[in-house]
Amino acid sequence: MANLSKKPNRLVHEKSPYLLQHAHNPVDWFPWGNEAFEKAKKEDKIILLSIGYSTCHWCHVMERESFEDQSTAEQLNRDFVCIKLDREERPDIDKIYMDALHAMGTQGGWPLNMFLTPDKEPILGGTYFPPENRYGKRSFKEVLRLVSEAWRNQREELIQAAADLTTYLNENERNSSSIIVPGKEIITNNFQRYIQLYDKEFFGFKTNSVNKFPPSMALSFLLEYYQIQKDNRALEMAWNTAYAMKSGGIYDQIGGGICRYATDHEWLVPHFEKMLYDNALFVETLAKLFQITGEHFFLEALDEIITYIERDMCLEEGGIASAEDADSEGEEGKFYLWTEKEIVSYVTDPEILGYWNVTEEGNFEHQNILHVYWKGKNPYLDGIHFNPEFKEKLKQTKEILLQVRNKRIRPLRDDKVLTSWNALWMRALLSSYEATGNESYLSQTKRIYQFLSKHLLLEDGTVLRRYREGEAKFYGTLPDYAEWIWISIRLFQLTGEKEFYQTMSRLFETIQLRFVSEMGPYYESLAENSDLIVRTIEGYDGVEPSGNSTMLHVFYTLHSLGYSKSNLEKKANSIFAYFLPELTQNSLSYPSMISAFQKFQTPSKEVIVIYRNKSEEEVKEIRQNLMGILDPCLVWLVVEESVAKSLEEELAIFKGRDAGNGIRYFVCQNFKCELPTENWQDTLLLIRK
Repeated sequence: MANLSKKPNRLVHEKSPYLLQHAHNPVDWFPWGNEAFEKAKKEDKIILLSIGYSTCHWCHVMERESFEDQSTAEQLNRDFVCIKLDREERPDIDKIYMDALHAMGTQGGWPLNMFLTPDKEPILGGTYFPPENRYGKRSFKEVLRLVSEAWRNQREELIQAAADLTTYLNENERNSSSIIVPGKEIITNNFQRYIQLYDKEFFGFKTNSVNKFPPSMALSFLLEYYQIQKDNRALEMAWNTAYAMKSGGIYDQIGGGICRYATDHEWLVPHFEKMLYDNALFVETLAKLFQITGEHFFLEALDEIITYIERDMCLEEGGIASAEDADSEGEEGKFYLWTEKEIVSYVTDPEILGYWNVTEEGNFEHQNILHVYWKGKNPYLDGIHFNPEFKEKLKQTKEILLQVRNKRIRPLRDDKVLTSWNALWMRALLSSYEATGNESYLSQTKRIYQFLSKHLLLEDGTVLRRYREGEAKFYGTLPDYAEWIWISIRLFQLTGEKEFYQTMSRLFETIQLRFVSEMGPYYESLAENSDLIVRTIEGYDGVEPSGNSTMLHVFYTLHSLGYSKSNLEKKANSIFAYFLPELTQNSLSYPSMISAFQKFQTPSKEVIVIYRNKSEEEVKEIRQNLMGILDPCLVWLVVEESVAKSLEEELAIFKGRDAGNGIRYFVCQNFKCELPTENWQDTLLLIRK
């Protein structure tokens, strides 16, 4: 962390925890904005744009080595205009310059350090630069010297090259490469790729030569594939991978929660930061696994992570914090590690010590990352077996060690609230509610939803991206809108409360007006974002689902309900067509989009229940019956008659339908409906037929 005794720079007035980490650097930092751009133009200087986030380990390293170094700061302040950007606040800016880095043939990562012309066009970039020549990289000071010399001596060439690259980036976003909708075979081909890359020894997928990232969206695809195709191999891969993630060092065995990624294929040594989105997507997968299998291991993992988020990440005002750092006291992972001597002073049971593989030599820098060993096992085939006495003993031990660990200096918590990440967490909670019937998960979702509505939604339907310490700021990106729309539909489904539908409808119209492109998909940013040199289009499901992927899931649900304001099937096909090359050649990077495509390629089932004068308990039982049907292509709604009447112009499935003598169930497939029934048993027979 920066030395607070030093004179602060402009970043001291910002709210971003990442920018505030740099607020006492000797570098004359600017936040992204006109003041920096005008200075660069006036003084004819190159811009150094340095992008990172508060829990980024290598960002901390580069700050200590270079941005806190007086001589490096003097060089930067003399020759450059320096801008610090939090990529989590402005993912749209980060995406542009990361694309530019990739176009230069350089692998991406953070910190992302990009040199720009005064017009914000990219000249040259890289990620981490060391203070001296090492790792096969030039030193940061050497790079600064070379760039500033080139600006003095080869300015016109640099400006032209930057302009050409910017043109390339713009054209790359605007060339729709296909008007052909993918064929069904891409679903099977995608499944086959998972089989080929499946790690039969340690589970997960070998998509990377060194690391393993939590593949939660891939597991969700596989579970839906299993439900539709009845292929047990899909369930086995999802089951075993979720088991390995929960059992490995990537999972916090004491406090719950999954870390950013494992630095090996055994899920043992994590990169210790915890991100809200990773935990949200993993919980959603665990909920689906529990629903499908009834295996309590997945239920207990789900409950542990929800407990962790409520205990450590829930903010007093109602939102959920973004992340926890990997570092504490200047060391990565220090908060989570145990020496054998330390742990045996609290835990003497050899069964527990053996279960967590505690040894004197340790497994990480002479300390222990607690983990469960499963090499040579296949939990899906063998089952997951714990006797009740051991489970109780393990639970009590976790409570003891959690109290001990809570006395340590905690890693920094990034307490900014990000809209799409909070919406992903609400998705996880609602999936958990559907899987368990636990009402607290639904009430937690409503609390977060109310917080977002109060602080991050404007009256004209504009969504803001970030809230912290009373300040809501930055236009929302497509994922912020898309995830809010999706969670509004889900809440309408699970509560029947019309306000959720109305919010969804308002945001949906905002997207049609302000994000639409001529090529099919939606842009990543609002048209009003005048500070961008490119309006990008994204379908890649990276650490979270892309906005276009989530909108496809929204389309599927609304299309199944007969949404009348837009031809959603045509719109969906135009998005699938745009991403045809990626879905054909690189489908593993598009798991959420492939999941949506899989739904569109499968006959839908719609169940609509319209009631009048029914008690809250009766209605809740109907919803629970429908939640218990395990079919990813089933779209259902349970609404009071007056709500159905008020929405029949927008949702054709309600047209001309009423509650009859008090309740009617309408079972349809692709808009062809059976005669209505008046009880659940007859309805269930029709659904199964």
